Amino acid sequence: MELTNNPGNRDKEKELDKFGINYENEKPNYFKEALKWLLVVVVSVIIALVLRAFVFEWVVVQGQSMENTLYNRQVLFVNKIGYKIGNPRRGEIIIFEVVEGDDDYIPIVNNIPVLSSLIPPKNEVDYIKRVVGLAGDEIDIVGDIVYVNGVKQNETYIKGYTKKKSFKLPCTVPENKVFVMGDNRENSKDSRQFGFVDVSKIKGKAVFRIRPLKEFGSIYD
Repeated sequence: MELTNNPGNRDKEKELDKFGINYENEKPNYFKEALKWLLVVVVSVIIALVLRAFVFEWVVVQGQSMENTLYNRQVLFVNKIGYKIGNPRRGEIIIFEVVEGDDDYIPIVNNIPVLSSLIPPKNEVDYIKRVVGLAGDEIDIVGDIVYVNGVKQNETYIKGYTKKKSFKLPCTVPENKVFVMGDNRENSKDSRQFGFVDVSKIKGKAVFRIRPLKEFGSIYD
């Protein structure tokens, strides 16, 4: 008796195929699988770029200007969305752009404006400092003491002697500007030299330390 002539056996063969027993007869579509993986990679990269551009990123501290709060080579988590819905406050540590980068290394970016905010620019220079004065605040330094609106500031986090530099003080912070200084007052290039920082140049607020792991946590007391 032929098995193929038995309806019951044909049902069994279909059942076997249903559960993949006869998988040796199926040929994988490598091109289709490759496209699936390529799509996953592209979507992942786009999501990562969007998060970095608008939500958060991590930065590496370079130099000594924020000692004893932050040290060279420490890695920080930066909240970028906070200042899109709110304003900086005194005492916050911010990352801001000093020298604008360029996108010339990826020519297509110049022709598609939306990409310029997603692709990391080349040769950009950013500073990390603490906000001392906001729009409308009067800033002055008397002796080695900082005064904001005539009120002596209790800056327990600073290192060294605070002195005036080339920028004229006292001064009043204009609209849409902030006055910043490094915590290491004797070794910091800040608003005492280059003046006010435009709020539009602020990239985000440093929130906590990622590395070294033994110091993981908030950078604020």
